[in-house]
Amino acid sequence: MSKEKEKMHAPGSFVLALIFLGWFVLVYFVQWAALAQNWVIY
Repeated sequence: MSKEKEKMHAPGSFVLALIFLGWFVLVYFVQWAALAQNWVIY
């Protein structure tokens, strides 16, 4: 029973890593979309 509780509990560093990863992906796609609008591909 204690092992199942351990699986459900996420340490703070893991949560911070997920937040950073999500922020990085969001910024990456926003910059990619802006670059796609500014650079015309013939």
